[in-house]
Amino acid sequence: MVVFPVPFRGAGVVGDRGGGAVHEVHESISLSPLLRRSTAALCVILGIVLVIVCGFAAIVEHDPAGYVGAVLSAVLSFGLAAYMWKVRVIITTDVERVSIALSPGLRQVFRWDEVVSATAVHIGMGSGIGYRMTGPGMRVILASPGAGVRFRLHDGREISVATDRRDELIELARRRAPDLQ
Repeated sequence: MVVFPVPFRGAGVVGDRGGGAVHEVHESISLSPLLRRSTAALCVILGIVLVIVCGFAAIVEHDPAGYVGAVLSAVLSFGLAAYMWKVRVIITTDVERVSIALSPGLRQVFRWDEVVSATAVHIGMGSGIGYRMTGPGMRVILASPGAGVRFRLHDGREISVATDRRDELIELARRRAPDLQ
């Protein structure tokens, strides 16, 4: 099944290519423009510095490994900059499950019947941007700090995500999660 993220903030409906179930997309959250530009610029600057250092070492030492290091530094830093430019959090639900994805990248998927509680929380920058494991079984998936929802599951896992639509997501959990406290 392929879910296509919508490029705007807000609710929308998308389907899969196979004509299967329709999914509700609650939010597609990208990094703030300032944070996106600054992290991409930092990666590019770091890459340039590493290329210069490795290239200088290769020239002075007459070592071909320095050239390889320069090329690898450039590829990794510019690749990381491209990743930071594209990163977003996508919250997708259907009748059976919730998917919270750091895209492109990691995804947390759980069924509504696994949810014990869905509570409103405030998620700050202290947890960091991206996908964070803040303790045993505790995950924070974050593109932009602020109001969010923390899901606690039967197996003890806690998954938190910042979203402007937290009240809508909590209400959806109340309707769909049979064991919600």
